[in-house]
Amino acid sequence: MTLNKAPTVKGSKQVKMVVVPYRPWSKTLSGLGIIILLAACGTGFYFYGYSQGVFVNGDAREQRDQLMVRVEVMGGQLDSLQQELINREQASIVDRQALDEVQGTIMNLRETISQLEEDVLYYKQIMSPENNDTGLMIGQLDLLQTDQANRIRYRLELRQVGNNDNLVSGYTNVNILGTQNRQEISIPLRSLAVDEDQIDIKIQFRYFQNIQGELELPEGFVPVGVQIIAVAEGSNEKTIQKSFAWLVE
Repeated sequence: MTLNKAPTVKGSKQVKMVVVPYRPWSKTLSGLGIIILLAACGTGFYFYGYSQGVFVNGDAREQRDQLMVRVEVMGGQLDSLQQELINREQASIVDRQALDEVQGTIMNLRETISQLEEDVLYYKQIMSPENNDTGLMIGQLDLLQTDQANRIRYRLELRQVGNNDNLVSGYTNVNILGTQNRQEISIPLRSLAVDEDQIDIKIQFRYFQNIQGELELPEGFVPVGVQIIAVAEGSNEKTIQKSFAWLVE
């Protein structure tokens, strides 16, 4: 038996056909699967974020509690330091009062000693007119506080004992002794005085001469004393030296 072939039309393109089963619910099930997958992922991310938030919140609470403990400890330390400061201030007031009393006693003694020295010198001149303790003499040094804490008013007395017919001429040097940066130093009066620019302060008098003015202490300098060197020139040549403690009235 001979099969007849389908007629072929020249010049036309042959298209192959595929036969598949007809399933109308396939696309719907695929869409539901995607929706379920997305919902599961969203739920997972939510619970993950929630758990992380709980963890971070717990860590923040722990840090907060630690900071509160530190605040309490530092508050106790602050109260202790404040009480110590009050105690030190009270002790400083007591020490200052004691220092003022000591300085007052020393100044009274200094005045008494100065008067006694004058009396002794007077009687020595009467008893022994030929003694050599005549001529230039360093008298009293007064240091007075001004309105400014670092500015001091000074007055130095120089006088002549014995024969006042002679004129005393010469010079005097004044140095302020103290400490600065834990080192002992000596500063000439010229470097501190407001109105004095000479190292050798000229003197010329028959009975007495006062050297006075104001000096300004530099920051960080703690004065402890004053050194005075006086020189008489000419026929009454004489060099004397005297030191005073730093006592400010």
